[in-house]
Amino acid sequence: MTTTRWLIALLVLSSCSGMSTSNTPAAEATAPGPAPSPAAHTRYLALGDSYTIGESVPESDRFPVQLARQLNLGDPQIIAKTGWTTDELNAAIDAANPSGPYELVTLLIGVNNQYRGRDAEQYRGEFAALL
Repeated sequence: MTTTRWLIALLVLSSCSGMSTSNTPAAEATAPGPAPSPAAHTRYLALGDSYTIGESVPESDRFPVQLARQLNLGDPQIIAKTGWTTDELNAAIDAANPSGPYELVTLLIGVNNQYRGRDAEQYRGEFAALL
């Protein structure tokens, strides 16, 4: 198995806030007011290891902070630590007990599983459980 397969970065975007279930044709709909700021409604949770926390970089340069800035979001909730494996991240999520729902979640984890020589099948199962 190649190193590339171990370095998995998963970005899950799920937002239905702009979808409408109305049967009113768009031409007949009333004009909307000013669009609310995305930061007021979008909650972002960043999960991972050193790639997420930004080991040895200023807080403003961390991946989740940069992404939130680029997408005009509020401050992300970050659950990440250098050296974590999938099982350690899972335990940290349980301990932090983040309160969703979140419209944006990023998950970057796995390089430490490989570094510590853990089994690929174990990683796949633990990664799937994190999803």
